[in-house]
Amino acid sequence: MSFDLGDFIVMRRVQTRRWKVDKKFYVTAKFTAKEARVTDMITLLKKLTAETKSEAGCLDYGYYQSSEDSRVFTSIEVWKNHEAEAAHWDTQHLQDALTQLHNLMDGEAEVTKYHKIT
Repeated sequence: MSFDLGDFIVMRRVQTRRWKVDKKFYVTAKFTAKEARVTDMITLLKKLTAETKSEAGCLDYGYYQSSEDSRVFTSIEVWKNHEAEAAHWDTQHLQDALTQLHNLMDGEAEVTKYHKIT
């Protein structure tokens, strides 16, 4: 998936309409930081996490650093429903972070959305 911010936001809005509103919504995003930017990445992710956890529909939100490659990060997000997750994309703090992430990332992010089945 190419990381074109405008296309990505439009795609997210279209995709989120496919799921029921009354179910918890789970999202992961896996990405790699540039070698020299790992510390900057951690600083940005800590700030984004603190701001995101205050959103009304955010049930859990965190970033995890690989124990095998310190440049690899994954977010694990739990939202009240897909609408809450979609609203997250419209927040100023996420828009600001996405702008900065573009300069910190090595390659593209792999975003996967889930709903619980068991």
